[in-house]
Amino acid sequence: MTAIDEIRNIFSIFHDGTISAWSGNRDLLILTINCAYLAERIDQSFKQFYVSLFKVDTIELMPWPNPISLQLVAKTEIAEIFEAELNILSAEIDNEKVVIICHQHDMDFDYCGGSLSICCHDIKVYDQNNKLITVGQLDEICKNYWDEWGKCSF
Repeated sequence: MTAIDEIRNIFSIFHDGTISAWSGNRDLLILTINCAYLAERIDQSFKQFYVSLFKVDTIELMPWPNPISLQLVAKTEIAEIFEAELNILSAEIDNEKVVIICHQHDMDFDYCGGSLSICCHDIKVYDQNNKLITVGQLDEICKNYWDEWGKCSF
């Protein structure tokens, strides 16, 4: 699996998770992703994961203006991109970048979500205790969750 496939797969697995914090820079960018429904499958007390992005070549948020009449302006500074919490909906590969579709619900901002484009050399995921989790392990955690959820009767 290529790095770009891993990046897309990881962000796809974190569907409904929220990028709630960040630290670092383009050499090493660490995102805190709140995704309790998966994190608590590792440990009942866990609520989040840490995603490390190595050597970030591209990071850009193309926001969806709210109201729609506002001018569309890309955000390219890391601090500006993650100023609001971004709720992850989906991730796809487009033009050698991973494009993550996100919602944003804070009415203090003039956008309601957008397309977050990322291109980096490597990605690693850690649990809340900073233990490395492989893409395969994360995928298995996710698959087990959705298999169990599908068996629930409502």
